[in-house]
Order: sequence, then C-alpha cells, then structure tokens
Amino acid sequence: MQRPSCAYHPNREAHHQCLRCGRMLCDECYDPERRICIYKDCRPLEGSYSSHDDRREGRPPDPRGGQSGLNTGCRIVVAILAIMGGLFLLLLAICGGMLFLNY
Repeated sequence: MQRPSCAYHPNREAHHQCLRCGRMLCDECYDPERRICIYKDCRPLEGSYSSHDDRREGRPPDPRGGQSGLNTGCRIVVAILAIMGGLFLLLLAICGGMLFLNY
C-alpha cells in the first residue's frame, strides 16, 4: 500500500495528519507538540479531511473549533455505555416491579 504524499511537498511521504485542517504532512511540515501544520494557511475545515471539500460552505462554524473528529472513538464508547446503562435501568425497573407485584 502506497502512503499518501505531503500536502505541501508532493514528492515527500506523509507520516502525520493535521488535527486542525486534516491535511497529510511530512515530518518537516508537522508540529508534534500542537499536532498541526506549521504553516499559517492551516485553517479548520469543520470536520472535513480534504482541503478542496466545499460541502460545508455557507454553514456556521463548528462550535468545537473544527476538531470534531478528535475524540470520535471516545464518543462512540460513551454512547454505547449510555445505551447499556439505560437498558440496565429499564431491566431493573421491570424486575423490581415484578418483585413488588409478586410475579
């Protein structure tokens, strides 16, 4: 499988992805402390990973600062745990009602 090339240096292999704009970057263009591009033209694209994506034009900016994909895995886990907790409470209410009604 061929690795993607850097957005600023097409002849270099990209090893990182900017958390702000989503561009693929080589080691020279990537700031490991902030995990974003070192260039000033790096701007959030409100959840888009393509620098040429115009699907979100005219929409209000993302209130999370364009980093909505940052903790997607955590959000999925929390949603699954919330659903499981709700089902547990429902089961507890049903079983508790059955005990009090002598079923």
